[in-house]
Amino acid sequence: MIDKSTSQTLQRGLKILDLFDEKDKEYNVKDLSNHFGFSPTVTSRLVNTLVEGGYLSRNESNGKYRLGFNAYKLGLNANPNILLQQLATPFLEEVAEKTLETVSMYVINPITLKGICIVSIESSQQIKFSTPVGSSRPLHHGGSKKVLLAFMEQKHQEQVFQRALADGYTKIDDLKRELEEIKKRGFAYSEGEIYNGAFNISVPIFSSKQEILAGISITFPAFRREKDTINIFSEYLKEAAKQIENSLQEYN
Repeated sequence: MIDKSTSQTLQRGLKILDLFDEKDKEYNVKDLSNHFGFSPTVTSRLVNTLVEGGYLSRNESNGKYRLGFNAYKLGLNANPNILLQQLATPFLEEVAEKTLETVSMYVINPITLKGICIVSIESSQQIKFSTPVGSSRPLHHGGSKKVLLAFMEQKHQEQVFQRALADGYTKIDDLKRELEEIKKRGFAYSEGEIYNGAFNISVPIFSSKQEILAGISITFPAFRREKDTINIFSEYLKEAAKQIENSLQEYN
């Protein structure tokens, strides 16, 4: 049933904007039309409207479209996790000082159901892995995202599974077993799932109602992993997570 209280045209325009969820993504009208199943005429009209509003801009060298300056301005001002970000940063900096590795915080984008980085403290070491703030990836890839997926409500998990299947991911049963292991263990780890040679350890952060708020992680070159690295780093992260949770409760 169509909800007559909403605008179908606006919804279509927002869906187009949602597709530009990573830095430097570009699409032409044909790409967008095929992706959403809109007619080329409708797609062109939507894109032209977004360009006129400054939310998309045209790359004259290849005819493709990318996010415009007004979308950039909105992004700078839109941070529903700013309190979490501010409270967590000092504790994450302590973890970074102890480990000398890159430490990050991820939250779930409720629209795209992807994990998005909102804090990143880069390692000072010469060989390292960086995690740019604003980077966004599917929740079924990498420990820093799987720790979010593992503790999501089941109905939201199922939405993620369906999107993964639609994108060609076929190992849902293996993923479900891994998520159960993460819940039992209390943290996630992965090697080389996103970047070759990268090792990631992540733990969850919960609200006072035990709802998943975020995940914090340490990412480092796998060759620096020693026998007790997982245990030591996961304990550092668990301690920081508890401090962040306590700070949030005190603030509220």
